Amino acid sequence: MAQKVAPEVARVCQWIVQQREKTQKINAYGEKVPEYGLMPPGVAADWNRFGYRSYNQGNFYAGLYGAACCLADIGHQDANSLLGSAVQFRGDIQRAYQWTQQHSPVVPLSNGTWVPYYPSFVYGFGEDAFPGEDGGRSWCYDVEIGSHHLAVLGVLDASDPNINWIADRMEDFWFCQDGLYDYPAQETSKDWFNLGGFSKVQPYYARIQELYALIDDIKPFIRSYFNAIPSLLNTENLSFWEHFHNGGAWNKTHETGGFLTQTRIMLVMERGDQLWLAPFVTNHWMKDGMVVAVRDAPTKFGKVSYKITSAVSKGYIEAVIEPPTRSVPKTLVLRLRHPDEKQMKAVTVNGKPHKEFDPQRQCIQLRPTTGSIVVRAQY
Repeated sequence: MAQKVAPEVARVCQWIVQQREKTQKINAYGEKVPEYGLMPPGVAADWNRFGYRSYNQGNFYAGLYGAACCLADIGHQDANSLLGSAVQFRGDIQRAYQWTQQHSPVVPLSNGTWVPYYPSFVYGFGEDAFPGEDGGRSWCYDVEIGSHHLAVLGVLDASDPNINWIADRMEDFWFCQDGLYDYPAQETSKDWFNLGGFSKVQPYYARIQELYALIDDIKPFIRSYFNAIPSLLNTENLSFWEHFHNGGAWNKTHETGGFLTQTRIMLVMERGDQLWLAPFVTNHWMKDGMVVAVRDAPTKFGKVSYKITSAVSKGYIEAVIEPPTRSVPKTLVLRLRHPDEKQMKAVTVNGKPHKEFDPQRQCIQLRPTTGSIVVRAQY
């Protein structure tokens, strides 16, 4: 089947390569123009303004790179050239982003410091560049489909300082703006911890939770994950509305998909050649006697199952893991968070002492094996 569909996948990838050639221009000084190597300008979401948008460029890159990797796995003849084009594309997006950022004014945080602006599209020098458009909500496109998507799509590295700058500005300013149909700014600012942490038009467009997951920032992930849920929850059937205050479509596919994506990250997450288990499970689910279980979760390594049982009254938390068998991750990383935030003192794996654990990060590193793995963390 893979060989059968490969030509069509390669054809689409080649189309991206050909489209990028249209913007590979040199100016009168012999320099690359800012948009050099990007996909031609397009629209996004409900907004009809054409532009070189970070969101669009990042998604085209992620599609090209991911498809090229799949073609490489089956030895397709175009794989190497497509991977090379993807690497160049990533560099072109980074250069365009940095150029626009360098020509934009800095923006303030609530603590009195200032950080570089994160441009949502090339030649957009500053926040809210098009006020009043799209029903007066064009500001949300700096947030919900803003340049933070470059991080979760793989254009920006997890170590890039832009990630923290973006998250801080979104939390301090954008998440406290007047919401569409609900969440007045004054109320949100007063109760920023409970009413902040999510965007105020369509929260599941903004991938702030994935941004926090990328940098392994546990508590902000959990706060944003739970704060967003009641903003759109349909209490009649537990589906999600499109907008606040029971607005728009109900049982919306996009919002449901965003919630499920974040929930999966809470329970299972791939990080390169590592597979993380329970990376962002709240420690409130680890009180004595509580159980967190995942069965046959699909991952790029194959299906994985685990069951974590808290026995903190006896001084331990135990996990039973059924590792994936299709391919072997380099490392399994299990995170066990004590409800009282105590650090683990000792670990056993299948009854034997195990030294590969990090009490600060609450993580245990495991070498995948065939068959069940029983892990017990002592506190």
